[in-house]
Parts: sequence; structure tokens; C-alpha cells
Amino acid sequence: MYEELLNECGLTQNEALVYLALLKRGKSKSGEIVREAKISGGKVYETLYRLIDKGLVKSVSENSIKHFIANDPKTLLIYLEEKKKNLIGREGELKKIIPSLKNLRKEDIELEAVSLIRGLKGISTTVYESLEKARIIKIMGVRSSKDEKYNNFWRSWHKKRVGLYKKALILFSDKNTEYWKFFKKLRYTQVKEILHFSPSAIMIVDKNTFIFSYEKELTCIHIFSEPITKSFSNFFDDLWKLPKR
Repeated sequence: MYEELLNECGLTQNEALVYLALLKRGKSKSGEIVREAKISGGKVYETLYRLIDKGLVKSVSENSIKHFIANDPKTLLIYLEEKKKNLIGREGELKKIIPSLKNLRKEDIELEAVSLIRGLKGISTTVYESLEKARIIKIMGVRSSKDEKYNNFWRSWHKKRVGLYKKALILFSDKNTEYWKFFKKLRYTQVKEILHFSPSAIMIVDKNTFIFSYEKELTCIHIFSEPITKSFSNFFDDLWKLPKR
């Protein structure tokens, strides 16, 4: 638990293990740290000096033998604050070079591809990128009965879509839920229902087809293909024209 959070705050695996070992042991020699942290002896000094640079560890010498001590855990907040300041500075620099980086990217050749994406982070990047080029978004098999974090993610995505004045046609597999009501009130959005239509949601954006499964872990099959996406789009259009039951 602690190790994972420290990793997310910017510590490497070895740094997190060594820091936690020092918190548990108190003042320690390098060999003692190696045994407690279960890391390679050849990496321990390199790791300790990085932690010292980050202000999380200090060294003391007793009888010409070097010992190491973890600083108060509150220094983690100071380290994180410094990291945030550096990131804000880097963000400004990055914004300046984004146009140049875009020029480096080769987009003249579009290759058809099928990929399997697992987890919300990976899927988030892909669907937000596709939104930029979208003219109209078609979605079918949408259901409300999934983890609320996924519903919240799509609420945010569609708010971004509305902010870009992109229109969406959505076929729900249920109705009269809070999630359904959200879309019924949303601008640039038309909603219809075909109840119990599909166990998977399918989204068509430009030349992209996304097939989502929310069982256990969020999984997405992403198809980048103009002819395949066109066939899904035509199928959607046929369903959209069906009379209400």
C-alpha cells in the first residue's frame, strides 16, 4: 500500500523500499538496509544518495562508519510540493514545444489497426484523442448499470464533447436512470432507446470503432479502419431509424 503510493508520488521502486526500510529500522548501515529492503547491494548507495538529494534521508558518521536515517515523513509533502512546482514550470515549456512536436509526427500514412486496451488510463488517452477529429459521434448499447467511476468518466468526456460543439447520437439499452437523464438534458445530444440491445457498448468516432466491455476490468477493442467503421455506422443508422416500441 505505502510502496505503491510512494511510487505514484515519484519515488522509484528501490527508493520506496529503502525509505520504508529506514522508517522501520531507524538509524541503519548500508548492509542492514539491504537486508530489510531486499534490494541489490550494488544499488543501495545509489538509491540512498538519490533519497538524500530529495531531502527524505540524511547520513551520519559514527566511528568512521556511515549510517543513514529517514527524515520525518512530513518531508514527503515538501518533496511533493517541490515536484509540483517543477512540473508546473515544465508544463509551460512543454506547451511551447507542442507545435514543433506535432510537426515531427508523421500522419501522412494511415494504417488500419486493431488493438486491445485495458484499464481506464489507456482508454482515456485514446478516446480523448479521437474526439478532436470527430464530426459526429454515434454510440449504441449504452447502459447505466456499470461502476459509477466509468459513468463519471463518460460524463466528463461528453461535457468536453459539448464544449467542442460535437454532436452525439446515443442508443441506450435502458432508460429512466440518473445516467440516462443526464444525456437527455445534454446539449448537442440525441438519445433513443433499444432496451436490452447489447452487452457491450460500441462507439463510432470518425474512422475509429470502440467496443467496450465493463465486466470485471474495463476493456476496449479499438479498430482504426474506415471500411469497418463505415459498416458499424451503417448498422447504427438502421437501428436509429427503427420506430419506437
